[in-house]
Amino acid sequence: MSADITLSQQNRRVLVIDDNRSIHDDFRKILQAGDQSESLDEARASLFGGGPLLNALVRFDLDYADQGQAGLALVQLAHREGRPYAMAFVDMRMPPGWDGLETIEHLWTTDPEIQTVICTAYTDHSWDDIIQRLGHDDRLLILQKPFSSVEVSQLATSLTRKWDLARQARQRLEVAEAANVAKSQFLANMSHEIRTPMNGIIGMSELLMRTTLDDKQRRYMETLRKSGMALLQVINDILDISKIEAGKLSLEIIAFDLRQLVKDILELFSGPAEAKGLKLTAVLPEILLPEYEGDPVRTRQILTNLIGNAIKFTAQGQVALHVTVDEDSVSHTTLCLQVQDTGIGVEPAVQENLFTPFTQADGSTTRRYGGTGLGLAIVKQLANMMGGMVGVDSVLGKGSTFWCTIQLKKPAAQTVFAKAG
Repeated sequence: MSADITLSQQNRRVLVIDDNRSIHDDFRKILQAGDQSESLDEARASLFGGGPLLNALVRFDLDYADQGQAGLALVQLAHREGRPYAMAFVDMRMPPGWDGLETIEHLWTTDPEIQTVICTAYTDHSWDDIIQRLGHDDRLLILQKPFSSVEVSQLATSLTRKWDLARQARQRLEVAEAANVAKSQFLANMSHEIRTPMNGIIGMSELLMRTTLDDKQRRYMETLRKSGMALLQVINDILDISKIEAGKLSLEIIAFDLRQLVKDILELFSGPAEAKGLKLTAVLPEILLPEYEGDPVRTRQILTNLIGNAIKFTAQGQVALHVTVDEDSVSHTTLCLQVQDTGIGVEPAVQENLFTPFTQADGSTTRRYGGTGLGLAIVKQLANMMGGMVGVDSVLGKGSTFWCTIQLKKPAAQTVFAKAG
């Protein structure tokens, strides 16, 4: 789509709502200058030099109403027909019907995009009172009566242009969002085709390592396997965030043992933690039930991302998982999963962006530590799907605490137990 607003795309539709019909004529003379005005302007140009002023002015498409109710009917019709007004001039006092503020309230309910000018000769309401009642000041101006033709012309030109630019920005955003959804849907649909060959490469490398190899060949195969596992993790992160964005990721609701799940994760990370000399611990409350109903695979993914990140960004000290009960009802339990580390920490200015896809603290972080910047974004999306939220508390150079809450169901007495795999 072109970045420029062409003449055919410009919306010059203006509505005048005023109970004084002579005011309608004034707006018509200012915003729809006719042949007589053009002749006068040409005479002015011949006397004083320069081009005719009207060559630089915009001709507007005007409609009129003498009461707020009638103006609302025109706005509703224009909205239904897909020919909205870019702006409206609205008189403040229009007895016996709605006043200007009530009229604008109704107009904005029908068409929130319409730019509006209140025309008044009185100070019935202060600007603070007007904003408090209407709730917005970004599409509202006041024109004091008696007004000049220059004021009316400038307002009409500026506000219709503003409407055009806002519409163009929304269209660009819609196009970008549609392209992003299409990308996510494509990757989500390609999930099997992308993962399968990578799993095949890793599987065959593991089979080859079971054969007779000399030391050099075994080192090569181990490098191949580790590289394949690292690449598979990147692929999995990209595909998972794409499935979430495309709305194709659904949660399972099965029974699982949270204590066993945490134990398995600690065993998984015990090697990487020991290799860096880190102490890895977990603290779980005694009131945890033997089992909960939820998605053990996605719960494992949340904890794996949080603990994996903590170990990656911690050079010495410890990484500790704390599980606490935030809320407990008859049918559900809300758990808070906190992972504390003594790592590099995060600057306050960048903390709010950490849960945005493809985002890390800065470029040097990516170069030094690697990763896609998708782990925390996946944690946030999964936590939201589980009825929770995420957050971070961090001090640069002293460590971080990343946390999220998840809601799990309490199983019925006869729930079939399914251990997290």
